[in-house]
Amino acid sequence: MLDVRRLRLLSELSRRGTIAEVARAIGYTPSAVSQSLAQLERELGVTLLERDGRRVRLTPAADGLVARTDRVLEELDAAAAELAAEHGAVRGSVVLGAFPSAAAFLAVPAVRDLQAGHAELECLVREHEPEDGIPLLRSGALDVLISERYDDVTPAPAGGLEERALLSEPLVLLLPTDHPGGDEVELAALAGAAWIGGLPGTQYAVALERACRAAGFEPRFAHTADEASVHHALVAAGLGVALVPALACTGAPGVRYARASPPPPRRHVSALVRRGADRRPAVAAALDALARTAAQASPIA
Repeated sequence: MLDVRRLRLLSELSRRGTIAEVARAIGYTPSAVSQSLAQLERELGVTLLERDGRRVRLTPAADGLVARTDRVLEELDAAAAELAAEHGAVRGSVVLGAFPSAAAFLAVPAVRDLQAGHAELECLVREHEPEDGIPLLRSGALDVLISERYDDVTPAPAGGLEERALLSEPLVLLLPTDHPGGDEVELAALAGAAWIGGLPGTQYAVALERACRAAGFEPRFAHTADEASVHHALVAAGLGVALVPALACTGAPGVRYARASPPPPRRHVSALVRRGADRRPAVAAALDALARTAAQASPIA
């Protein structure tokens, strides 16, 4: 009998390309991933992986196995959903992953409402960026992942997952309260300012760079941060200006918000689930709660 956990690792390797990336995403050591895949090869009696420099390439046999594995995993999720649906009641546990602002303003209120309405349901929140959360969702460590993507920015690969749109929002200028200008500010007027950027390689960082380039300048990044609270603190201290998603505009002393012109890329927030998983009453209830919470969030248009 093939081990489903090892099959999941092979499936994830087909998407990530390196054992180190699989290990980082899943939370295993590279050695543990390598040993698990080697054991799978021994069980099957066929070669699954070929070295290609620092990467590994799946053999044709492995490609065929991954295709079947993905179908098997989808069927297992569907079977679990059908069994849970027979009981009807929303019970058991559901694990929600979310990036920081979505965790605070979408996941937490949704979990509060879920636990108030379903006494037999345990809801857990885990903070994850989409790049890290998607493999955890595929592996079964998460049941729902709140993800994000930006206009004209390549998103984290989410092939094989179902997506439920939650909200769409702009990037908003974050300025010190004494900064001149009205409710709308030309980005080009901030070409010489010190900017607060996102962590290199993130979708947010790419969206910010593209917004500034569309306005005709290369931003000078004096600081980088991931947490919106750090952006607010830096701007309030007069150390720079920033663009932040509307969901993160919670208000803070020493800052004000303004519309940016030309409009930056919009951020689209959605809930991802494995195919068929929404047939589980607990997952369906979580998706409904997130949709209600997102509708009430009413980000700046």
